[in-house]
Amino acid sequence: MKKLMSLCLLMLCLFLTGCSEEIPEENTIAVDKKGVVTYTVVEEFGKEFYDTEELREDIEEEIGNYNRNQGSDALTLKTLEAEEGTIVMQLEFAEARHYEKYYGDYSNAVLFVGTIEEAGEAGYDLDGEFLSADGSLTDITQLSNPGSLKVLITNEAISVQVPEDILCVSPSGSVVILEKKKAVVKEETKQACIIYK
Repeated sequence: MKKLMSLCLLMLCLFLTGCSEEIPEENTIAVDKKGVVTYTVVEEFGKEFYDTEELREDIEEEIGNYNRNQGSDALTLKTLEAEEGTIVMQLEFAEARHYEKYYGDYSNAVLFVGTIEEAGEAGYDLDGEFLSADGSLTDITQLSNPGSLKVLITNEAISVQVPEDILCVSPSGSVVILEKKKAVVKEETKQACIIYK
């Protein structure tokens, strides 16, 4: 019986380890299929400047205030770790609009996640050329089934992860596709667009 219990515990540990998400190594906005946004902040720090427990208390207080003002649990602290002179924090936003509202007060951050049609209704201009994943120029009309496609729009210099394959990005050179579902916005810009399935 003890051997069976040990085997079950071992299998559970392996299962949990295999399912754990990999935390990005740089500042990243990640969006899942439901539109939940995880913002990862990676920052160097000195122990003389930060006490992680004090920092955690401050962040949780700020999150509590934000959620009370919104009347919902729109924002949660997912991770706060300090290792080898680096602090890693992950905040989870129920929707992109909460990220924009939370950070917009500090930095005029823009973050939109939705369909191409919703982006147009929100006032974003997606006319003109885009750079496709294969490096050629394209536009929305040349994409198959554009009505079902999603777009992420930001003005920040940041890494971006989306839940499906990236089809095309803003052609300015400020957005570079790194992997099928990952891109980086290299510099702050008025409107960086990442269109994905």
